[in-house]
Amino acid sequence: MSEVPRIWVLMGHRRGDNNQLLALAEGLGLPFETRTVEYRWMSRVRWKIFRSSAGHLKPASRRWLEPPWPDLVIGIGQRTVSVARWIRKQSGGRTRLVRLGHPRAPNRLFDLVITTRQYPVPTGANVLTLPLAMNRFRAAPEPTADEQAWLDAKPRPHLLLSLGGTAPMWQLDIAALRDAAGRLAKRAAKTGGTLIVVGSPRTPSEAYDVIPNAPNVAIADKDVRYPVLLADGDEHFVTADSVSMISEAVVTGKPVGLIPVEPDARGRRRLGPDPNRTKIRDPRRFWAAVQADGLVGTVEEPKRGNFEEPVETAVAAVKRALSGLFE
Repeated sequence: MSEVPRIWVLMGHRRGDNNQLLALAEGLGLPFETRTVEYRWMSRVRWKIFRSSAGHLKPASRRWLEPPWPDLVIGIGQRTVSVARWIRKQSGGRTRLVRLGHPRAPNRLFDLVITTRQYPVPTGANVLTLPLAMNRFRAAPEPTADEQAWLDAKPRPHLLLSLGGTAPMWQLDIAALRDAAGRLAKRAAKTGGTLIVVGSPRTPSEAYDVIPNAPNVAIADKDVRYPVLLADGDEHFVTADSVSMISEAVVTGKPVGLIPVEPDARGRRRLGPDPNRTKIRDPRRFWAAVQADGLVGTVEEPKRGNFEEPVETAVAAVKRALSGLFE
């Protein structure tokens, strides 16, 4: 092993996944290299058959997987599990593996699994379950002059309403959103403040249709960057479809209220009444945990509480589990 460990991060096509991978890699405070992983046709079949292989990757991805082999590979989810195992095999078993999220593979295959509560990852000595999702952008950027002018023109307090959209087996509850937006607009008017609404690429047009058209309501989708809005908001209200959005709101240290979402047709078929019995990703487990921890409340009563900074917790766990690499 070299004096400074060689670290590879296996990047994919999901921005949220890559954000978490980079948050951990940057938190380690060491140089690292990214390897973008793209897949050939029928790759889903191949990686399930060949559990330690890179044969399902496109040639452009394969050509970057060559010696000198890394000391540590960080990946997320299921798709790159076989690639990480193949890299370790090429290194003669020397490469250490850290896996984020839900690998859908036995924990024993990895040196450390870092997950969050919505995933049904079995507990174990090499498993860390974070209370919140990791976020790469922990320090808000400075607002531009135009952003600051836009925010300054909106009377405080600023109530930030963050809209998600469709997620695996979940969708926005438009009736619940209409009720929440109406309540928040009235509350902002009563306090002389502003309800600021921001969407995401997943937000459907009908979500905007239920936002009140009122002088104290402002849509911020193209005016201010989301991290700036997060830092600026006095209170946060988030549709519950996104664990990342909830986590980002909580770590601001401001009061947070959740707006319920509902299962879609597939979710109604696959999700039972008890989230602790489901064998698939189920955000109800995450919602129950953050509510029990006092980290979030409701539209009527948003809450804030003490929490572990997820990136710092994850970095400490990696350094404990792989102490030989970080001496």
